Amino acid sequence: MATAVALVGIGIIAPILPLYAKSFSASGFEIGLAFAAFPLSRAAVGPIVGRLSDRIGRRRLILVGLGVFTILSLLYTVIGSLWQLGALRFVQGAASMMVTPIAQAYVGDITPRERAGLMMNMFYSSMFVGVSLGPLIGGWVGETWSHEAAFVAMSVLSVIAFVMVAVWVPADHGSRGVARQKPRSNVRLWDVVRIAPVKGIMLYFASRGFWRQGMNTFYPLYAVATFGFGEASIGYVLSAYFFGGAVLQIPFGYLADRFRRMPQILIGGLGAPLLLIVVPFVHTLPAVMIVMFAIGAFSALARASLLAIRTELGKTHGMGALAGLHGSAFSSGQVIGPPMSGLVVDAVGLFWVFPLWSVVGLAAAAVAFRWFRAESPSDRPTIQDADRRCAEGSA
Repeated sequence: MATAVALVGIGIIAPILPLYAKSFSASGFEIGLAFAAFPLSRAAVGPIVGRLSDRIGRRRLILVGLGVFTILSLLYTVIGSLWQLGALRFVQGAASMMVTPIAQAYVGDITPRERAGLMMNMFYSSMFVGVSLGPLIGGWVGETWSHEAAFVAMSVLSVIAFVMVAVWVPADHGSRGVARQKPRSNVRLWDVVRIAPVKGIMLYFASRGFWRQGMNTFYPLYAVATFGFGEASIGYVLSAYFFGGAVLQIPFGYLADRFRRMPQILIGGLGAPLLLIVVPFVHTLPAVMIVMFAIGAFSALARASLLAIRTELGKTHGMGALAGLHGSAFSSGQVIGPPMSGLVVDAVGLFWVFPLWSVVGLAAAAVAFRWFRAESPSDRPTIQDADRRCAEGSA
C-alpha cells in the first residue's frame, strides 16, 4: 500500500512534466537530457543500494528514500530553468531507487520459492495501480488548477507513504522482536551479472526502460501537436498502459508459477513493441487507450515470468542485489531513451520515434530470449542450474 501511494505521487507529474519542460523553450534533445537525469542517477546507484540493503536492512533505506523524495518534490514549484529541472530530477532519481526496488527485495525475502510468481506479481500489481492512478489525477489537477498543484500533491502523497512504512512495516535488520534474517549472499556482483538469465533480465528491462521513458517524454508532445489532447486526455492514455499491468499482473503471476515461462516471455516480449507501431495512427482517445492497455497487457505477461525467475535467483544471490541490477538496467534504458528519441525528433519529426522504440524493443526481446534458452530449454531447471554454476565459480 505504501509503494502504491508513493507511485501515485510519482505518476501525478507524468502528463504535465513534458509540457512543463517545453515551457523553457527547449529542443527535443534538451528535453530528453532533462528526463534522462532521473534514471541516470538510478542506474548509477542501483547495484550499490541493492547490496547495501542486503547488509543493513530494507526498511531503513525505504524510509530515507521517501523522506528525501518528499522534500525534493516541493522544489519543483520554485525551479526556473531546464538545467535546474534536470538537476532536481537527478537527485530525486537516487532517492526513488531506495524505495521501489528495495520494497521489491523486502517482499522477495518473505516469498516462498514455489509462490515467487504469484506473490511478486501481486506486489507489482499494487505498484501499477499507483502508477496508473497517478497520471489520471495529475492530468486533472494540472488542467483544473496548475502544474504547481500537482507537485505539491506529489509531496503530500510521499509523506503519507513515509508514515505507512514507519508505522506498519516491521524492521528487517538489527531490531528487537524481529526474526533473525538468514545470512545473505556473499557472491560477487560480477558473478551474478554473468549468469545468462540475469543478463537476459537486464537486457529486457533496459529495452523497456528505453521505450517507456521515451513514450512518457514525447507522446504527450505528439498528442498535443497532432490530436490536440489536453493534460487530462494524456493522463488517460498513459494510465491505460499501467492499468493493463495492474489488472493482469496477478493472474499472469499465477500462470508463471504453473506453466512454462519461455512461451510467456516470448509472446509478451514481442507483442508489446509490435503494438508501438500502431500508436501514432490511432487518433481517438478511446482507441488509443485500448492500444495502450494491450501494450500493458503484453508487457505484464512477460514481466510476470521474469519477476518469478528474478525472485528465485535472489533467494541464493541476494534479493537486494538482483532488485538493484534490475532497477539499474531499467534505468539505463531510461537514460538512453529520451536523448536518442529527442535526436530523432529534431532530425525527422515526432512520428519517427515510434518505429525506433519498436525496433529496439523487438531486438532486445529476441536476444534476451536466446540467453534464457541457452541456459536451459526447460524453464525451471534454468534457475537451479544457474545458481549451481555461479556458486561453483565463486568457490
